[in-house]
Amino acid sequence: MIPHRIILATALIFVLPLSATGQHDHGMSTTPTTKATSDKKSPPGLQPAEGASIKIISPSKDQVFKGDKVPLEFKLTKGKRGNHAHAYVDGELMGMFESAKGTLNGVKPGKHVLELRVVATDHQTELDARDTVEFTIK
Repeated sequence: MIPHRIILATALIFVLPLSATGQHDHGMSTTPTTKATSDKKSPPGLQPAEGASIKIISPSKDQVFKGDKVPLEFKLTKGKRGNHAHAYVDGELMGMFESAKGTLNGVKPGKHVLELRVVATDHQTELDARDTVEFTIK
């Protein structure tokens, strides 16, 4: 017979929202898109921006970095529901940023697309307020 605590613990692992991890590094994969490109669809599940916006300051377009760290800087306008930013590299969630500066760690060599999305306080609701930039790691 399996103890109830093991069943409960297992159930929580599969039921807890993805944001239950402290760093938001849960490997969610989506296809990055650019807000400025009107012929591309928004990733599924994005909610209206309601005044929120985000602009990537660093890295700049086609910037090249050595090593696996990418310094990140952005301007966030929270609007009605925005709270922080989720950072995706090539569609994989790499982190969460509450301040306008940070570092992406563990980025592999090659050409990449960074997408930042504005997220509500619940850490789940991503708004249709995003920006993208391409960069390279050597």
